[in-house]
Amino acid sequence: MKFIFGSVVGRKFQKVSHKIAKVRCTKKEEHIVLENMHEAIIDIDTWNKVQEKLNGYTKSRDRKYNHPLKGLVYCGECGNKATLRCREEKRKNGNLWRATYFICSKRNNYSGLCNCKQISANLIEEAVQQIIKAEIEKMSLSEKEIKQIYQEAEIQAQTKSNLLNTKLQELKNALKNIENTIEEIYQDKIHKVIQLEDFKIIYEKKQNERNKILKGIKKLEKELKERKEKLPQIDFKEIKQIANEFLKMQNPNKMISEKLVEKIEFDKEKNIKIKLTFQNNSNVNKK
Repeated sequence: MKFIFGSVVGRKFQKVSHKIAKVRCTKKEEHIVLENMHEAIIDIDTWNKVQEKLNGYTKSRDRKYNHPLKGLVYCGECGNKATLRCREEKRKNGNLWRATYFICSKRNNYSGLCNCKQISANLIEEAVQQIIKAEIEKMSLSEKEIKQIYQEAEIQAQTKSNLLNTKLQELKNALKNIENTIEEIYQDKIHKVIQLEDFKIIYEKKQNERNKILKGIKKLEKELKERKEKLPQIDFKEIKQIANEFLKMQNPNKMISEKLVEKIEFDKEKNIKIKLTFQNNSNVNKK
């Protein structure tokens, strides 16, 4: 338990499963906070000054290992982003052996029991090379066909955005109705139309509905923002040039990789699905 300004914070850790003795740190929004449980230990001004000083000591962590496809690889089973891991061992002959692989972040930090195991980074790299090479060979299209590809991609993106905007407006209308209901029952309580106990039950129920809607609104707004940023904006000739550079480079850098690859997924059978920035869908199955 942690005491902050008369509050008690619990559930900072949670067991992964009753079958194993592993625990995980819970997210801040999962903490259970009980307000006004005891007299505050320090005043708010002192607390803020201490936190400001502590934050001044914070340093960004230097990444020992990196990979050009890091941040683009996802678990195909649960949808979570994959974590880059690297193992090193010194052999008897003095040589250093290294293995780099991607693993589902949920499985890696024990935040869930995802059954998708790790996959070698080499397999991912080979699949990306293979699909980019195959797509370059198809790039003997006319200017008219190229424009049509982009127009279709933009129409698909706009259709999805319109659906999200419609759903967002529905949630905002539902939120307005909930807030009106809360105001009405509050007025009923003041004028003693309903009993206090009944008010508490209805109020709690409506507040839970309101919080759920707010969470949905936030999620949709984030998705709309991300889709807007991902609209096709790269010139076709530039993509072809970048792709050729990518295939020639022995160790492609992250900037070039992100211009060509939108998302990579792998499942428990080590099947790899790749979506490129300049194509609707590309698949490579490699075990």
